[in-house]
Formats: sequence, structure tokens, C-alpha cells
Amino acid sequence: MPPIQTTVLGILERDGEYLLQRLTDPGEGAFYRPIGGGIEFGEESGAALEREFREELDVEITAGPTLGTIENRFSWDGEPDHELVVLRAAEFADESLYERETFSGVDNGGAVEYDAGWFDLESVQDGPEPLYPEGLVTLLDGDGDGAGHVAEP
Repeated sequence: MPPIQTTVLGILERDGEYLLQRLTDPGEGAFYRPIGGGIEFGEESGAALEREFREELDVEITAGPTLGTIENRFSWDGEPDHELVVLRAAEFADESLYERETFSGVDNGGAVEYDAGWFDLESVQDGPEPLYPEGLVTLLDGDGDGAGHVAEP
């Protein structure tokens, strides 16, 4: 049985839209989610988020407060997976990046390439390609009952 993963995703907002990446699951097709990645052992989630943005988009961000956590059970390429997702507010260090409409990112050491852009969460949620993790919109709308939990040390 594989271990549960711990992931951090960055919530960057611009005029009511959120920065989302579009990825493709080989077994299920395309989907959207905020940008982020794995938290390494001993690494604080904010530091992990800042590292992931440097590695994937070659940009600097400042990680903000934790907005919540979501337990995410899903499948990838037909195989079951399980992660705890820490959602953190974040801001670009360079404010001019908010003027960009699209970004190109790489993950897994360049093995995965993706596009990212600014999207209205409800429109994506109602569209043909799903928005993950489930419960994200509920948590960000402030009605996080059952969607997540915040616990700060």
C-alpha cells in the first residue's frame, strides 16, 4: 500500500479569478487545480509552496496563511491515490505577473508540461473538465463546513 501524500496548493487571486493549472490524467482526461506540489519531510508547507512555484514556473511567490486542508482521495491513471492537501494563500513577489494571462509550467523534473491561467472557480466547476480537489470552491467561499479544517501551530 503506497503512503499518503502531503501536498500544498497555492491560492493566488486576481479580480475574482484564481490561478489554475490544467493537467491531464492519462486515464481520466484533463482537469484543473491550483498550482503546488509535495511537501518534503521536515519542510514547512509555506516553504514547500514557494519552492514548487520556483521549480515549476520559475517565479517567486510569498506564501500566506493556511486557508484549510482537504483530504483528497482520487485515482491517477486508474490507480487509487490519497493525499492531504494544505491550501495556502499566496502572492506573486513581482506584481507585474498579475498582468500575465497565461503561464507555462513544468513538473516532475520537466517530464510534465502544463499551461496555467486565471479562471473563475464556479465557471470551471460547471464546465466539462473537473476542478480538484473536491471541496475547493466550498472552502474558498467561506462555507467550509465539511470541506476542510484549519489548524495553526
